[in-house]
Amino acid sequence: METNPTGNVDTVAAITSFLDSQEFSPASIIRTDERSIVLDLSIGSMALGESLLNLPVERFGQLVNRALADAGTDFGFGRWGEPRELYVSNLFANESTEVTDPRVVHMGIDVFCRADTPIYSPLAGRVHIKTNNTAELDYGPMLVLEHDTSNGEVFYSLYGHLRATSLSDMNEGQAVSAGEQIATVGSAPENGNWPPHLHFQLILDLQGLGADFPGVAKRSEQAAWLALSPLPARFFPECRPESLDGRCAD
Repeated sequence: METNPTGNVDTVAAITSFLDSQEFSPASIIRTDERSIVLDLSIGSMALGESLLNLPVERFGQLVNRALADAGTDFGFGRWGEPRELYVSNLFANESTEVTDPRVVHMGIDVFCRADTPIYSPLAGRVHIKTNNTAELDYGPMLVLEHDTSNGEVFYSLYGHLRATSLSDMNEGQAVSAGEQIATVGSAPENGNWPPHLHFQLILDLQGLGADFPGVAKRSEQAAWLALSPLPARFFPECRPESLDGRCAD
C-alpha cells in the first residue's frame, strides 16, 4: 500500500521561504577542495565506466575512488532526487511492489570523501536523534539535528554513514553551534557498509518516523517525499545548484 507523506502546508512554505531567503547563510558541512566533482549515479549511467545495476558495493567504492583520483580531488557529490540502480538490498524493497515500484530515488546529497573527514553543523540547533541504524546499507551511525527558522518553525538536518566513535560526545538535546564539528565520516562496515561518504538530507517534517525517516523513496511517491526533503543545494555553494539536482535523470 502506498503511503502519502505530507507536511503542514503553511509550515513547509514558511521553512522553504526561510531557506531561500538572503538571511539564510549556512556554514560549511564538509570543507571540500576546489576540484570536487559531481557523480552521475542515475539509472543506466555508465559514467563510472561500468553499469551500476547489481554492482557489488565494494566494486562501487573502487569506481568512485578511481573517478576522484582521475579528477585530482578527494571529494565527489552524489545528486538529490536521482533514481538509482544501486539499491538492491531488501532494505529498499516493499513486499507488494518489490519489482514494479522499488525504492530508488535518492532524497539527500552524498559527499564521497576519505573516512574520518570532519563534519560540521551548518546551523545552530540541537541534537534531536543520535542512533545507529545497523542494517546492511542503512544509515549506520547517524545524527538528526533540529533547527529553527527566524520565526520559530522547526526543521531538521540528517547526517548518515558516520564514524560510530565520533558520536560518543554527542547527546540528544545537546545544543550545537553553526560551524561546530559534530562527527566524522565513517567507513565500511560500520557506516552501513558503504564506501566512505556523508549522506546529508534536509527534512521539513519528520512525519513521526524519527530515525526511520527514509533516505530513498519509491518513484510513485517521490513528489511527496522530495517536498519534505527538498534540494539542499545552498548548503554546498561550491557546486552549481542545478548540478546537484538529479531529477534530470528521471
